[in-house]
Amino acid sequence: MMESIQQAVLPHDRYQIELKLDYELHSGKQTHYQVETYIFAPRTLAISEETYPKRYFYSDLKNYIRFKTPTLILRDFDTSKDSPLHAIRTIIQQSGWVTDPRQIKPLVEQLKLLAAMLKSAIREHIDHLRVQLEHTSGGNAHRLCDNLIQEFLSATHQISQSYDNLLPEFSLPNIDESILTGYTFTDESISVLLEEGLIELLGLLDEYQLAEMTELKELLRSRIHAEVAHRREKGYESLLDTEGDNELYNYRVSILKKYASSILYLSTSTQREGQKLEHFAQAIAAGIAMIFATTIAFYFQWRFGNFTFPFFVALVVGYMFKDRVKEIGRGLFMNTLHNFIYDRRIAIYTQDKKHQIGILREKVSFISEDELPRRIHEARDYDTFVQIENDRAGETIIRYTKDIVLFADAIREIMGAATQITSINDIIRYDIRSFLSKMDDPIQDRLMLKDDELITVPTHKVYHINLISKYAARAPKKDKVYRRHRVILNRSGIKRIEGVSI
Repeated sequence: MMESIQQAVLPHDRYQIELKLDYELHSGKQTHYQVETYIFAPRTLAISEETYPKRYFYSDLKNYIRFKTPTLILRDFDTSKDSPLHAIRTIIQQSGWVTDPRQIKPLVEQLKLLAAMLKSAIREHIDHLRVQLEHTSGGNAHRLCDNLIQEFLSATHQISQSYDNLLPEFSLPNIDESILTGYTFTDESISVLLEEGLIELLGLLDEYQLAEMTELKELLRSRIHAEVAHRREKGYESLLDTEGDNELYNYRVSILKKYASSILYLSTSTQREGQKLEHFAQAIAAGIAMIFATTIAFYFQWRFGNFTFPFFVALVVGYMFKDRVKEIGRGLFMNTLHNFIYDRRIAIYTQDKKHQIGILREKVSFISEDELPRRIHEARDYDTFVQIENDRAGETIIRYTKDIVLFADAIREIMGAATQITSINDIIRYDIRSFLSKMDDPIQDRLMLKDDELITVPTHKVYHINLISKYAARAPKKDKVYRRHRVILNRSGIKRIEGVSI
């Protein structure tokens, strides 16, 4: 199942939780997933259906839907047919490509994809090294570190060299401006990505106390200086400075990352779901109320006649209760409808909005502990300690449901087999500032006795919010998977997020 849906829950910043879901595209016309996330919050935070209505929840939620970056290891960037470098060379080897407008868009797309895929490959290489170092020690750690870093240096040098060799083709006088922009932006992006990766590798050597690897450190420092010198020579503004606030650097790097990743992002269109059904349900409720009022009026008219006091009282009473019957009926119909329809329907399109490739529906509701599915209740593990933690008042439980249908065949047909698009990323950022207003001060002083003297020590006041998610693949059908995370926060924001085994 986790081959179909991959999940990561991380703090994006002090106030935002980031949930990243990867939906794998299976063979067949459609791929269908459903994800339910239960948010458990202490009642002391005063989060309820009245204080935190749906519109507040959705305003705190931000969705990004994109294709997952195709994967390629660093050593294959210069040789593999799946590499954007190969696709770029293929395009520019065609005669007359400079003046062929049909080549502009695919060439710019491959330039963006090169930067996006390189960023992912660098991250995977460094993460692999980190994992290996955590499980290796002594001389083995030195050999492992030396091999992987040397491979990084060799592969990235070859990538940079191959990309630089393209410059004469992109310096032709009649080249389209968007292609030239794409080349220079990607060149700058590659240099920034390599510098960031090299600095992280240098930090790893210090973190794992591999100080004696002086020759390797010197190689890393030399390459870092070379990348900085390259950007300075080209006149790029993504340069850090020990003086000043480096505002321009941050802005420039942010723009470069957005430019590269734009090739993967998808367009969406959001609308409320079930509006026609809601109007129909309200009309039915109004009709029932009218039948009630009219029946009372007809009965008293038949029993007592027109222009009598009982008939007058019946009209007044019928009018009084008609609105109540209408509202009660409306509430019952709407609650029933909510079990079958979603709050929002999001149509997913390709970036140019020419092709629809999926539908995402979502809804949110507050539920009681009694309404929890048995498996979720067990995962929450309501023991005596939890009850005491919440002053035996229970917890506020928010259920957020996502239902996503991807048109897998349409995606493969639109994108083509060569793109290696295997899954969709659904990135959710949830702002937790609505949970902070009722919290106590984050640091509280307490007295303790030390060496027969009273001293003051700080204590940190934290709150726990639990997230339990259920992942289900509807098509193809697979077993459900459950994951739990604990968010530790205080009034200043998120302190950390921990995975909890269930």
